[in-house]
Amino acid sequence: MDDQARFDAIYREHGGAVRRYVRRRWDAQSADDVVADVFVVAWRRLDEVPDDPLPWLLGVARRILANRRRGTAREHALLARMRAERLAQPPPQLARPAAEGGGAVWRALTALSEGDREVLLLVAWEGLAPARAARVLGIGANTFAVRMYRARRRFRRALQTANGEEQQPPRTTEVMQ
Repeated sequence: MDDQARFDAIYREHGGAVRRYVRRRWDAQSADDVVADVFVVAWRRLDEVPDDPLPWLLGVARRILANRRRGTAREHALLARMRAERLAQPPPQLARPAAEGGGAVWRALTALSEGDREVLLLVAWEGLAPARAARVLGIGANTFAVRMYRARRRFRRALQTANGEEQQPPRTTEVMQ
């Protein structure tokens, strides 16, 4: 298979998944630009794209989004300095899916660190197995399993808080971690 045919096959098979990944994390107006950037990188580095390209593509998307967040943050900081006033609305860190109505689950998710959210959402939203999700983050499967365990535990506590439930005191092993 020549390069163009391989690239076309990768795009056809995974373009929708990459677009969904980006739209869940970034505004809809810029999502297509980010997806285009992902596939520009894929084209330029086609020889580095593995046989299972989705985790690799999502890893590229994740890094592009991180760069855009940093750029957006710098832009907002510059505008704030120029106007000498605080921005009323910071850029979205996590775009709310259209199907979400908010509620306790949403509040619990937004209360988590970006790292914890990413671990949970790679499995829940993107439907990736832990080993594939680990490749997106560029970490080992065992490291991912530990992060997933801890993220789930923190999510459970955040969900209890969002629901107004009393939190149980942490067990001794949780305090030590």
